[in-house]
Amino acid sequence: MSEEYSIWHIDGDSALKRRVRIEIVGKTFALYEQMWRSEVYYFGDLVYKGKQGQSHVFGLNDGIKKRPKWQIGFKGKLPPELSDLLPEHKPPLISNIGMILIAAICLAIVYMVGT
Repeated sequence: MSEEYSIWHIDGDSALKRRVRIEIVGKTFALYEQMWRSEVYYFGDLVYKGKQGQSHVFGLNDGIKKRPKWQIGFKGKLPPELSDLLPEHKPPLISNIGMILIAAICLAIVYMVGT
C-alpha cells in the first residue's frame, strides 16, 4: 500500500483523536498504535458519516455496534485496494443550510399560526 494517506481514529470512550495504522485481512481490519490494537471490524459494518476538514469519516453501523461516537477518518488519496472495501461516499440528502432553512420555515409557520 502507498503512504499517500493518513488514518485517525476516535474510539468513542475517550475524546482522543489518534493517528493509527490499519491492517487489512480479507473484508476485516484492525487498527494499531504503538502499544494498542483494536478489535477486528468488518468493512461492511462501516457507514459514511461525511467529511471533517479534509478527511472522509466513517462510523460503525449503530444497529450492529452500539458506539455512536466511534469514528475513523481517512485523509489523502486512498489506494484502490482500500477504497474498494469502504462504503460509498454519499453526500447527505439535506445539507446544514437546508436544515436551517427548514427550521426557519417551521418557526415562521408556528409564529403565523400562533398570532
